[in-house]
Amino acid sequence: MMKTVLVTRPRPGATKTAERLLGNGFLPLVLPLTKIVQLPVKTPRGKFDAVAVTSANALRQAPDKMLQPFLLLPCFVVGEATAAAARARGFETVTTGDRDGASLAQTIGEELCAGARVLYVTGRVRASDFEHALRTLGMHFKPVMTYDTVLVSYTTEFLLEFFGKGKIDYCLLYSRWGAEEFLRLISQMEIAHHFDNTSIFCLSPRVANALAAVNKALIHVANRPDEDALFDLLQQAQDSPRLPQ
Repeated sequence: MMKTVLVTRPRPGATKTAERLLGNGFLPLVLPLTKIVQLPVKTPRGKFDAVAVTSANALRQAPDKMLQPFLLLPCFVVGEATAAAARARGFETVTTGDRDGASLAQTIGEELCAGARVLYVTGRVRASDFEHALRTLGMHFKPVMTYDTVLVSYTTEFLLEFFGKGKIDYCLLYSRWGAEEFLRLISQMEIAHHFDNTSIFCLSPRVANALAAVNKALIHVANRPDEDALFDLLQQAQDSPRLPQ
């Protein structure tokens, strides 16, 4: 019997994840807890030495007119998915940093001189580690917010029908906000029993830290913040009844 996997990330990423899960022998249950909303944005003025992006959604939602003047600049990104999005939008020189925003800032610090100006294409809801690290390195940066992340609400009736087929084997969590919404979801008395033994796979320690009320034995953290690492955890779960914490 196929193991069920709850996919909580926003679309269109959730759809791609579901297709990948099916291809790997899992039964995806797509329930986005947040959605991406494009924000109006103007082309920033001034001279910049580089572009930085920590979320592929920031590039997907950016208007062509805004990005066009900066496509010849070096583009620094977190993760292969964001690198692919940068190349798809026309950036020719793309450097992928390791792990997270703080490590990306270190990469930028190694490549650019102190005092360099970085155009940071991002979302309204974001972690502060990248910007803090840039300040520490003496870099100047301008955030340009191309999208917002908003909550998706579901009625209790809808959720009861959605989860009516039984327990959830695995859940994938991609963001801290998504993890917080997941906690609210499973706190509903009518739904909680579906998650009694659900293994929860988190993209990063920051995501896992939002699950303070969950049994720690059920929480597992990817060894790097990308979807391939989450699928590695899924494969380990298939191969072994006990996963390393």
